Amino acid sequence: MIQIGGLEPCSFSDYPGKTAAVFFTQGCNFRCPFCHNPELLQSGRPGKIDEGDCLSFLRDRRGLLDGVVISGGEPCLQVDLPAFITRVRELGYPVKLDTNGSRPEILARLLEMKLLNYIAMDIKAPLSRYDQLCGVAVDISAIRASMTLIARSGVAHHFRTTLYHELLTRRDINQITGLVPPGSEHITQPYVSF
Repeated sequence: MIQIGGLEPCSFSDYPGKTAAVFFTQGCNFRCPFCHNPELLQSGRPGKIDEGDCLSFLRDRRGLLDGVVISGGEPCLQVDLPAFITRVRELGYPVKLDTNGSRPEILARLLEMKLLNYIAMDIKAPLSRYDQLCGVAVDISAIRASMTLIARSGVAHHFRTTLYHELLTRRDINQITGLVPPGSEHITQPYVSF
């Protein structure tokens, strides 16, 4: 069963052009100091929402919601992610995945299965500073592979960067922009502390 740690019942901004429910998976392999969802970093924490309840919620909202976003945490750490997305799609919902790009093999599988309608991938930093901004050692080849997979997938997508000005310089932002594959959109979003 997928580990869901949070639900936003209705979002007008997380899935471009759609009113969507957002499910937040538990567990993340990064430790970004600017994380908006630190309570989701560890998997198996109290507060987990039952998968059956998530699907029941979506059944009840058919005709009211246009899509579903699966965010995190990092959803691609979830073993049951393909099965959960399949069940969501069977209810008639298009699915957007938010990812940090650290698991290209999972992205490739989801794309092969044609389970994704939209992908948003975070580009956290220039490649030379990834470890620093993610708080852990990062496999940069995985990040590159995910960017390439997404850009070539034919699936609607964008890349995004959170502008945490205490850690990212103007030079860093220019280097990040240079990483974005040609033809792909790059969105910057300001860091907002809660």
